[in-house]
Amino acid sequence: MLGTALRLLRLTTGWICIIGGLILSISPIPFGFIIVIAGVLLVGPRDRGLRMVRAWWNRAIRSLASSSIPAVALAAQRIIAFQSSIEHRMHQWMATRSTPRVAPRRAAAEE
Repeated sequence: MLGTALRLLRLTTGWICIIGGLILSISPIPFGFIIVIAGVLLVGPRDRGLRMVRAWWNRAIRSLASSSIPAVALAAQRIIAFQSSIEHRMHQWMATRSTPRVAPRRAAAEE
């Protein structure tokens, strides 16, 4: 019961941070993106709603990249390139941070 209530509070707080951060990211205050990241961390990468929003975002950007308006297409292509470079760097960072899951070797005295 308490676990369910805490999970609901965490999800609610996370989505409030995401929506509030997106609103603040338009303003000249740079803290909007930090609040969005905090919200994503609270909600978690396995959340169905967050995955649906990300899929919608990717479809929207890809369709804008093939727009007939050159300025819109260029901006969308730059966003796609930026996303790709960030994802690539994240994968590289995660690969260096992960440790192999190997069982420790037994000492000769234990055998």
